[in-house]
Amino acid sequence: MKILLDTNFILTCVKQKIDFPSRTNKIVDQKIEWIVPQDVLNELDILKDRKGMRLPDRDAARLSSEIVKNLNPQIIDLPGKNPNVDIKIVNYIVDKDIVLATLDKNLKNRINNKILTVRGKKSLEII
Repeated sequence: MKILLDTNFILTCVKQKIDFPSRTNKIVDQKIEWIVPQDVLNELDILKDRKGMRLPDRDAARLSSEIVKNLNPQIIDLPGKNPNVDIKIVNYIVDKDIVLATLDKNLKNRINNKILTVRGKKSLEII
């Protein structure tokens, strides 16, 4: 199963202390291939170094970046020149058998793919 990670999903899981790789393995009965857009890595790099951000938020971005690297994901370049990463994600996964890991309601509403999302405080589900 291919799962594409969105920035807000990763950051939320880190902030809520949800070990999303192992929890996802418990709810999915097949091998997971993690996909991370280069744009998501860039967003995490910007957030972990951003001045004026609260220290816990910068630390969460730093830890998120480390967790993603430890997953050994397939890093992809999203096609298109649109600066909006969400639009590029929608264009990339349309008509592909890829689960999108996100909490973004607008993004969820724009696709027909399955969604990996946080339920409650500590659990994940695919809808």
